[in-house]
Amino acid sequence: MKRRYFIESLGAAGLLLATQPLASCHNPSNGLNILVLGGRDFLGQAIVKAGRQKGHRITLFNRGITNPELFNELPLIKGDREKGMMAYEPLTQQEWDVVIDVWPQQSKLVDEATSALQNHTKHYVFISSVAVYKDLEVPNRAEDYPVVSLPSDKADWGYAEEKAASEALVASRFPKHHTILRPGPIKGWRDPAYDLLYWLIKLQRNESILAPGNGSDPVQFIDVNDVGNFAITAAERKTIGAYNCVGPTKETLSWKTLLETARTHLNSSSELHWSSQEFLSTQEVYAWSDLPLWAPISDDYFMQIGNAKSIAAGFSHTPLEKTLDDCLAWHQQEGNPNIVFGTGEEAVGLERAKELEVIAQLNQG
Repeated sequence: MKRRYFIESLGAAGLLLATQPLASCHNPSNGLNILVLGGRDFLGQAIVKAGRQKGHRITLFNRGITNPELFNELPLIKGDREKGMMAYEPLTQQEWDVVIDVWPQQSKLVDEATSALQNHTKHYVFISSVAVYKDLEVPNRAEDYPVVSLPSDKADWGYAEEKAASEALVASRFPKHHTILRPGPIKGWRDPAYDLLYWLIKLQRNESILAPGNGSDPVQFIDVNDVGNFAITAAERKTIGAYNCVGPTKETLSWKTLLETARTHLNSSSELHWSSQEFLSTQEVYAWSDLPLWAPISDDYFMQIGNAKSIAAGFSHTPLEKTLDDCLAWHQQEGNPNIVFGTGEEAVGLERAKELEVIAQLNQG
């Protein structure tokens, strides 16, 4: 998967989002009245699940099309955000403690939602992305790092610009009552992507594996349930400002630690063949497309984003092994759909014949 497509899948021009200390935990005995815009897709369902586990009253707002079998016992207000301001009219007939905005990749939709609900909720939680940062040149980017600038012509906006503009809208309409969550790659239960799964399936098959670089590059992804839990924690505490939601551990995780941990956990006999980025380039093997999720620090610091602020605010990490298990369990529940390794629009990673060829060249050297 190429970097551009990966960033677009991660579902305030120059504005540095202000933060305030945490308020005391606000969790009334009868729970908060929470409106989730979305709620039945990948991250949305994790947020709903976390809210229910903590005893909050959850209402969903969506078209009723995506995963309609989920949460049928919860109140659902049907509506299509792409139909404009009129879609939000039913939502303004109630007052909400918190609105959690999960789905949009279009700032226009966030503009309409925040405008319609500005006087009908006490707090607004928006799911953004680490893609909003203006560049990848600095390791351990914190939440006060500048975000992308917004070209005057919206035709030049991409995913990052739409998210940054959305953040600005939320912060301006709820200046003292908003939380911005910036997840990195999200993995775990119901993960629709095959990037982490690529490595896990190969380990399950006990295949020899061409591993990325020398193993020292950092790798970041976060369990979907960790983001879901933190969204509810932020709602309870009325946490203000922007927070990076990255992991999978508190400390930096290297590729070597990730694959060795996964190999041990899965009781795999796979042999890992590490090589330099220079050698891999000579073999026309590249990060992202051929070796999914690999972002060498020789290129940039995409996989090295700071999480100290979110941890201090109550963010916790699922054990790595649990996230790996959930990825595989969801794949199995879906009937183990065939993943094509190699070239092609739906393919992921290296074709097996190519991988074995490169491993042979590496061992000859």
